[in-house]
Amino acid sequence: MKPAHRVEPRRETDTQSIFVRKMGAEHGPLCRLRARLSPKEIRLNLSDVLDIDELRGLCESFTAVTGAVTAVLDLEGKVLIATGWQDICTRFHRVNPSSCARCLESDTVLAGRLKAGDAYNVYECRNGLVDVAVPIEIGGEHVANFFTGQFFLAPPDRNFFIRQANTFGFDESSYISAMDRAPVFSAEQVQSMMSFFTRLVKVMGETGLARLRLQQANASLGASAAIIAASEDAIIGTSLDGIIESWNGGADKIFGYASSEVIGKPLSTLIPPSRSGEEADAIARISRGERVRHFETIRCRKDGQSINVSISISPIRDRAGKVTGASNIARDVTEARRIGKALQHRQLMMERTESMARLASFEWDVDANTVTWSPEMFVIFGRDPALGVPNLEGQAELYTSESTQRLFAAVKTAVADGTPYELELMTLQPGGERRPCFVKGFPERDDSGRVVRIAGLVQDITDRKRADEEIRQLAYYDLLTNLPNRRLLLDRIRQAMASSNRSKAHCALMFLDLDNFKTINDSHGHQAGDLLLIEAADRLRRCVREMDTVARFGGDEFVVMICELDTDVRASMSRAEAIARKICEALSHPYHIVVGQGEEGETSIEHHCTVSIGVTPFVGNDSALDELLKRADRAMYRAKMDGKNLIRFYPDIHAGQA
Repeated sequence: MKPAHRVEPRRETDTQSIFVRKMGAEHGPLCRLRARLSPKEIRLNLSDVLDIDELRGLCESFTAVTGAVTAVLDLEGKVLIATGWQDICTRFHRVNPSSCARCLESDTVLAGRLKAGDAYNVYECRNGLVDVAVPIEIGGEHVANFFTGQFFLAPPDRNFFIRQANTFGFDESSYISAMDRAPVFSAEQVQSMMSFFTRLVKVMGETGLARLRLQQANASLGASAAIIAASEDAIIGTSLDGIIESWNGGADKIFGYASSEVIGKPLSTLIPPSRSGEEADAIARISRGERVRHFETIRCRKDGQSINVSISISPIRDRAGKVTGASNIARDVTEARRIGKALQHRQLMMERTESMARLASFEWDVDANTVTWSPEMFVIFGRDPALGVPNLEGQAELYTSESTQRLFAAVKTAVADGTPYELELMTLQPGGERRPCFVKGFPERDDSGRVVRIAGLVQDITDRKRADEEIRQLAYYDLLTNLPNRRLLLDRIRQAMASSNRSKAHCALMFLDLDNFKTINDSHGHQAGDLLLIEAADRLRRCVREMDTVARFGGDEFVVMICELDTDVRASMSRAEAIARKICEALSHPYHIVVGQGEEGETSIEHHCTVSIGVTPFVGNDSALDELLKRADRAMYRAKMDGKNLIRFYPDIHAGQA
């Protein structure tokens, strides 16, 4: 294990030394602003001049992209920002007292060297990882320290960390896994990262210090001239009567005028007539010592083009505190507004598309366990947006129990090995209604290969399911009676033959024809005949078991298939005959048919109808399907020929009178 050391910048053969030389004092400390202001005139804290929340957000984004940790500490040791600390430090080194002492040693040595005036330090912690520290200076004053680290400059020595795990009693597998997750950066990569932060904090420091100087200006904007000149924003000084007194380079670019063209002229030169009232209101507020904070409006360029700007106006005071003028800071937001409107339009189009397709999108952050929904998700689940979006565990209330189990199992697998999933699930609406949906999830990995996010789609497929069922109904069921049609009947017979082949139990196929059905059609029309068929179908259903099949074969012909009667053929036929007699009795009861509707109410008739039945037994595949139908049809035809209202078998084993 290498001893802790400060790497000197002269050894060209040493990777760390080369790195330090490239980032050394000749480039200046991090964020060294050469403002001409004595430290005695103003004491700065980092939080006074920088937007810490914004800097934290940038550090978090930087960590998310690079995997490098960041930390910013003030000179009192207070942690202002800390992002992305590695598990090997937080879960192991900083937990064990012995290894934690090494971490504190690294913190102390780095902070001490920066306090002593060193411009830059690289330190290899005795726990095996590299830390880097740079002072943050604003206006020549050391105000804070920036740290990054918890990485390697070369692939780590696995044996060293195995020995270290044994020394401190860490779980070896978890510890080595945490080591593997710590990034390895080359000196050039670390140089690039630090160079990024150098520029970032420099820009933020310049902006923050400029704001501070402007607030404290007593006589003029002269003390802030360098900052104003360098700003990309337009910074315009005016008198209280609206005359332009100062004009920076940013104003040149935004408005197209040179300073010589506008100084001494009214600010209204830049204001369209429709916005003339804004200037009077702003001057009145500035005269009272108020600030006019960010507002968006329209201004005119020299070429006549109207542009969108964001403006802030602050009072300028003399040494006595009297308001003598105004500082106008304007930023061109025309392109930002155009992009914003385009994004808004795309978002609206996406939401409309999702609504039309009943298709919604979601995203789940694995680590934070937070879920983001598109608006259509609330529609699909019937959820009030005011309730917010439930996390993963809260999704259980959106689905039935069985669907919840399937969803959670699929998500668990997706997180574990990155497997996408597609599921048909049943949602549970707030009112108790159940609606089917299709769910698709796409796992997303970070640079280390770990699944950190699942994005996906949810589609309400209720209408599709309903359409599928309607198509199935049309394909397999009779439209009038809702009984299975010929196609479904043939499929059921094949299934019965296969089942019978295994069980050796006999089945029976019955062919039925209503006697004298033509009479009601001729006397009262086809509508009356249809009503009789519907009633006959309902009576037939009640005569058989749920496992049996009643089908309409065509016209006034029906087919009944009785399954699993008995392994003995005579016993089977005896039971089939009993069922056939039950059918004959049920169908012979009078039918009361409504044939008209008038002012005095319904007009109905009573119709008597009998049935002729042909029956044939079968077991397994002893006969072809077509042959079975022919046999039953012949037996029914014989019942007709013998006088109707009869039951006949094929082959003749018994003949009965209904």
